[in-house]
Amino acid sequence: MEFCPTCGNLLRYEGGGNSRFFCSTCPYVAYIERHVEIKKKQLLVKKAIEPVVSKEDIPTEAETEAPCPRCGHDKAYFKSMQIRSADEPESRFYRCLKCEFTWREE
Repeated sequence: MEFCPTCGNLLRYEGGGNSRFFCSTCPYVAYIERHVEIKKKQLLVKKAIEPVVSKEDIPTEAETEAPCPRCGHDKAYFKSMQIRSADEPESRFYRCLKCEFTWREE
C-alpha cells in the first residue's frame, strides 16, 4: 500500500505501458520504473461466528408466551442479559420449547 504524500489518501494502481500510482483526490502521480509483480496471493478466510448465548445459557425454569420464528410454537424459555453498554436496554433471548430454536428479541 502506498499513500499520497500530499493529502494522505491511499494511492490507486494503474498498470499497462506506463505503470503508475495515482491519487484520486489530488493531482499526485508516481510512475513506476520497474514492473510490479504480485508474488504471493493470500485468500482471506472468515472466522466462525460464536453465538452470544448457547443452549445451556438459557434456563428451563422461566417460560413465556413468545411465537417461534421457525416453527410458530407459542411457548419459549427466556433469559435477559446485558450484552451492550449500561445505557442500552438489556437483550432478551428465547429458546422454543418445541424445536429448540434460539433467537433474540429485536
